[in-house]
Amino acid sequence: MSQRPAALWAGLCCPDLPLAAVWAMLPEQGPVAVHDNHQGQARILQASELARRHGVKPGQRLAQALAVLPQLQTRPRRRSAETDTLRQIALTAYQHSHQVVLAPPDTVLLEVGGSRRLHGGLGPLLHVLRDALADQGFAARIGLAPVPAAARLLARLDHRLSSRQALCDYLAGLSISALELAAEQIQALSGCGLRRIGELLTIPAAERARRFGRALNDYLDEIHGRRDTPLVAWQPPERFELRLELPVATADSSALLFVARRALDQLGQWLTIRDQALTRLRLRLEREDNGAPIGFDIALARPGFDLDRLLELATLKLESLVLPAPVAALAVRADSTTEHRPPQADLFSGHNQGDAWPALLDRLSARLGADGLAGLAPAADHRPEKAWRWVAPGTTEPCHERRPRPAWLLDHPRPCRREEVRLEEGPERIEAGWWDGQDCRRDYWIARDRSGRRLWIFHEYKPREGWFIHGMFG
Repeated sequence: MSQRPAALWAGLCCPDLPLAAVWAMLPEQGPVAVHDNHQGQARILQASELARRHGVKPGQRLAQALAVLPQLQTRPRRRSAETDTLRQIALTAYQHSHQVVLAPPDTVLLEVGGSRRLHGGLGPLLHVLRDALADQGFAARIGLAPVPAAARLLARLDHRLSSRQALCDYLAGLSISALELAAEQIQALSGCGLRRIGELLTIPAAERARRFGRALNDYLDEIHGRRDTPLVAWQPPERFELRLELPVATADSSALLFVARRALDQLGQWLTIRDQALTRLRLRLEREDNGAPIGFDIALARPGFDLDRLLELATLKLESLVLPAPVAALAVRADSTTEHRPPQADLFSGHNQGDAWPALLDRLSARLGADGLAGLAPAADHRPEKAWRWVAPGTTEPCHERRPRPAWLLDHPRPCRREEVRLEEGPERIEAGWWDGQDCRRDYWIARDRSGRRLWIFHEYKPREGWFIHGMFG
């Protein structure tokens, strides 16, 4: 019997999460920063690398930072956006592990011991995670440890260890200032002459609890794996809805498409996790002036997810819009999904030859509007002129009528003379319509005219009398 692989946890830490949560929604950025209130004063919390090169520093008063760099763009910290961004990182992590845990304020934990073989080992797996987050604009540090609390700690240090013994040896030489403890407690430990965790561990546990509190012992036991860490598993939502606020309101279509791409990236991850295919997408543009939002749908002729095609369709939709005010936020909702069924590829070329028609339908629908394109489907009515209806493009429905019917039906039956045609098959009696006031009684025949064309004609008894041509066979 194969032995179950030992648990191994990875921590994904985004130390610049407050900055990324506010400013990641713009395609081009100059020097930017995030400020927060500290003791009644607005101070710089985080600044971009460009801003730091020009003298902007965390902890600096906002007025001082603007004096140093007048072109600095700064926005207040938004904790709700940070929470949403952390869930976005968790969604990426969930594609590689079924055990994902949020570790606020800036870390996501995932168990990778059972996933290491998916990418050929731990190294390639962590590389894939780092690249995926970088594509989303997150510079992540990755930690690895046999216990989740230590993985969270090592993620801040961008350090990776696989065995418990290596973890204990590393922690013994680690500075106490690296521990996730309150600044007052770090100061109290340093005041006692303690510099390394190993020095702290030489103090008996009872004495540590008396001098520094029982919580310190619990934390040390957790990072060493002697005590289980309470974890709450994170699960992706059952329905996809995402709202992204822009740091600066804009009416520029390229900026809006940049935000849409970020939203669609997350939608693609969600569809993959849920094994779903998109059929209809709803986008809503929220105006800066709090006016009525502008919304539009993108319907797909074939369920699936193609990022480039969706962006192309969104571009066509945006081109037809006249924005009365700059857009402050964009909301995306998967209005309709279905079970994912991969398209069948050509046996020899490997390409999906049947994708051109749905792509054309999607483009026409985006340009002409939802009501500008339609298809035909059979309707349950014996009267030929009422045996069809308009449907959405690409809709297919079976036709249960097995008797011969012409491919071309005239808009209106045209009178004819009986002696000018030769009857070949029939009659087929159709008597219907009494329920809607348009009742009729007809005998249909397949006939030929003097030119040899096959016609579909009928002799009508009600509501009028006579012979009529109703259609032509190909």
